[in-house]
Amino acid sequence: MALSKKLVVATLIGALGVSGCANMGEWGSKQTWGTVIGTVGGALVGSQIGGGSGRTIAIILGALAGGALGNWIGDNLDERDREALAASTQQSLETGRAVNWESDHSGASAMIRPVASTTVTQEAQVKRAPVIAKAENLAVLNQSYHALRSVNLRAAPDTKADKVGGFQAGQTFTALGKTPNNWIAVGRKGVLVGYVHAPLTAPVTVAKADQATDLDSITVAQAGQQGFDLDTFEPASPVTETVAVQTTCRTMNYELKTEKGTESKTVDACQSVDGAWQIG
Repeated sequence: MALSKKLVVATLIGALGVSGCANMGEWGSKQTWGTVIGTVGGALVGSQIGGGSGRTIAIILGALAGGALGNWIGDNLDERDREALAASTQQSLETGRAVNWESDHSGASAMIRPVASTTVTQEAQVKRAPVIAKAENLAVLNQSYHALRSVNLRAAPDTKADKVGGFQAGQTFTALGKTPNNWIAVGRKGVLVGYVHAPLTAPVTVAKADQATDLDSITVAQAGQQGFDLDTFEPASPVTETVAVQTTCRTMNYELKTEKGTESKTVDACQSVDGAWQIG
């Protein structure tokens, strides 16, 4: 699997008191591909939801290479296997379910299993269009999602709220987070532009993430061809406010089998407020 060239880059807005991922209640630093290889600390710290669009395995791959698993993985897996293991790690972190990974060429395999999880409440900066309702207690996602069928985009997470746009089946967008009543907050260029009912949407798979054309990248002409008015998603003066968001930390167990034998490791992983996962 080729690495995505689109990295989720956080904006340094304010101090979060980030000190790494050694404990489940602490936050890992937000890292970019250029600074992450061979190191865990000292990268960008973000406190803004919607700082980027889509997801990438590059951040996780870098964390694996530079963290507690670095030497172990580097000694046992080649580049292709490391990339594939990172993709499976992302899947397990985001779903909270065990993932069984098998190499397509080396015979290596791994069981990646979340063994404990906790939810943490943090404050984050969220930008929204003035006509859109404030985001309350979002569970952070910041992932590429797609519409399972035709779905309305509404000004608030309620079926009675004003319709401000919509998606056709298969159209993709950036899901900033999920509301307590099961609506997805939709973002364009880091700005909350509406809500869609979560059961009518689903995450874009890791394998297809690079194929997603979200609202950050399409042109006005492309938007028109897909059936919605891009002006709806282009607020002139967004409102910026501090809101409480829900993020997750997990303890992850790896059982890796290679021609050299079997190894087992346990590490902590924490989600930052922009959705990125840091493996400590």
